[in-house]
Amino acid sequence: MTPAHARLRRTIALIAAVLFALPASAVAQTLEQVEQERRELEAEIADVVEAYEDITERLETARDELGDLESRTAELEAEMAEVNEVLERRARLAFISRDGSSIGVILGANGPGGAIERAAYLNAITVRERGQLEGASNLRVQLEQTRDLLADKEAEFAALEEETQQLLDQLNATLSETKEQESELRTRRERQQFITNGVLNGTYACIIAPPYHFRDTWGAPRSGGRRHKGTDVFGRWNAQVYAFTHGRISRISSSRLGGLGVYLKGDDGNVYYYAHLNGIAPGIGTGSRVEAGQLIAYNGDSGNARGGSPHIHYQIHPGGGGPVNPYPWLAPACF
Repeated sequence: MTPAHARLRRTIALIAAVLFALPASAVAQTLEQVEQERRELEAEIADVVEAYEDITERLETARDELGDLESRTAELEAEMAEVNEVLERRARLAFISRDGSSIGVILGANGPGGAIERAAYLNAITVRERGQLEGASNLRVQLEQTRDLLADKEAEFAALEEETQQLLDQLNATLSETKEQESELRTRRERQQFITNGVLNGTYACIIAPPYHFRDTWGAPRSGGRRHKGTDVFGRWNAQVYAFTHGRISRISSSRLGGLGVYLKGDDGNVYYYAHLNGIAPGIGTGSRVEAGQLIAYNGDSGNARGGSPHIHYQIHPGGGGPVNPYPWLAPACF
């Protein structure tokens, strides 16, 4: 195995070990942690691609060398064909003179000077033939060895190529997920705002994606002689619904009046209730840790809101006690 192949093997093994050690979910990760993970994944992909390109370049060089050898062998075989033609002509002349020996050819020369020149010529041909035969033989051996080596490299490269592509596919999939997480966390952070006023003192986010509208309807009459004990926040059907503040999902409910509902117990000790939802966001369940602005559900018309305008009936229970008017809480976060 060449140093380049060994390097790629080490790179694949190292990155695969890191990849398989990555957590399946990064819900608890901060934006900075996810950004760092994304940078590391991009660097790992660059390392694999660089090592892979190095191997490819070396393999192409080997293919070029084999091509040069095959061209040189073809040239040498052409030269040998010319020599064979010369030898065949000489053999025919020797047969006609009935003396095929070098001595006969030499003696048949015109005078002593011609005989000397003829002998030198024949000797030169013999040396040339011998050199060409040896060169052709050596080159053929080298060619076969190179072909065998290239075949081994091709087989190893094919295995490495498949292994590398699988790793790159995994890395790119993880990178894609990480980028989505990074984008979601960045957007979530943009939704968050630190608010300090009479009732709010911490990090908060509006509870629904725009466009939305709501007004203070606390205490307004409702059917059956009831009074409204929340704020109705109207928005698009299936619009994203967000956690109002940092906390934990304490309960997911289903009832005739409220339909599908979510209870968020904030780190501030308050309980925030969302009713009439259409669905719960993936990965969200009882006990889930959430941040302000994190997607937790989808807007709907479940419960006794069926058939009406999609909205969230939103309640706030300070310290987990009775409900209070949520409008003064929502307005600073949403307007």
